[in-house]
Amino acid sequence: MNSNVTLSLRCFEEDHIIDREGLSTMDWVYFSINLTLMVGICLGNGLIIATFIRIWNLLTLSQYLILQLALADFALGCGHLYSALMVAFRKLVLNHNLCALGQAMFMFPGAASVIGILVITCNRYLAIVLHPLTYQDNPSSRYYVMYTLIIWIPSALLGFVLPMMWHNHCPIECSFSLIFTTASLKYVFIPFFVLLAFPVTTLYAHILVTARKHLRSITNTAGQPPEPSGQSQGRVYMKGQIKILKAGFLIFTTFYIFWLPFLVILAIQLYSGHLEQDSPMTTARYLTMCLIPLNSLANPLIYAYRLPDVKDELTTMVLNWRKRLPCQKHN
Repeated sequence: MNSNVTLSLRCFEEDHIIDREGLSTMDWVYFSINLTLMVGICLGNGLIIATFIRIWNLLTLSQYLILQLALADFALGCGHLYSALMVAFRKLVLNHNLCALGQAMFMFPGAASVIGILVITCNRYLAIVLHPLTYQDNPSSRYYVMYTLIIWIPSALLGFVLPMMWHNHCPIECSFSLIFTTASLKYVFIPFFVLLAFPVTTLYAHILVTARKHLRSITNTAGQPPEPSGQSQGRVYMKGQIKILKAGFLIFTTFYIFWLPFLVILAIQLYSGHLEQDSPMTTARYLTMCLIPLNSLANPLIYAYRLPDVKDELTTMVLNWRKRLPCQKHN
């Protein structure tokens, strides 16, 4: 047996982590919950991804950035499949590298979501504050490539490569807060999520103030004589940009609503030196982790509700699928 596996096996056995008599009732519950979350998250975000693919030739840069968030959520859904397999096949948690891999499958899409939200916010700042009249939402293909690299390369380094290289080789248990070193959580993970929230919040505050001015100017011109076609198109364009702004702000808000409780409790325990203690705070930390996948379940609903193009194309796609059903043809 590999020495790393032997070391990890001894560490877990000393804490009675391995149950050789099979899966307990709670194991089956955890297994079922992870499979359900995987199906729900992958199905919802898969539909959104399929919708964007259908309108690929007409895809704007703003929609392309939303697509990156859907891909990140889809990857997080796949992480729940790995978590279910970790329950069913206990050998996956015996090796600390495989355990770290399972946790990195949540950190990687989580990091991509945070960076994606920051990029969307900067994009909205350009479109509404800096260049409201000259901003182009259909730039050359090199901008799409550039934004893709900006989102996914740092996410892979911070959420996948770093956790796989910097984790505990003998954790108390295979859990997110214990498989990774205290230093990596204290100096990388928590600061990354918290510090990126400040520029996003600041930018959105400025964007929302500017957007209100644009909306007020649009409202004040209602009922006045018809304006030149160029100005009319500009107002329609600005209304569309503000709709995307509202969707982005809602995505940002829900992300931190679902993630913040876990991050706050983890930070309190981490910086107070009580991370490994069995206490009500630890129980609360595990419970707040259950909120995180709900964000990935909610995001497709936000896309379908706040983005008219996505809603219309998704409705058309679902109706076409219904027409292809055998029962529909028979009727």
